[in-house]
Amino acid sequence: MTALEIEKAIERLPEPEQRKIAEWFEDHRLIVAGSALLGSIYDEEDGGESQLVGE
Repeated sequence: MTALEIEKAIERLPEPEQRKIAEWFEDHRLIVAGSALLGSIYDEEDGGESQLVGE
């Protein structure tokens, strides 16, 4: 499914469902941003080493 197909499908949804999707997307965006920030804090505490790299 392409982004355009997804966009058209969302536009066909009733307004309350569109709002639910928008809220979910915003929550997801904040979680991803928060995870990246937390990872960078842990990396700094570990002397700059990435926490995602195996030893």
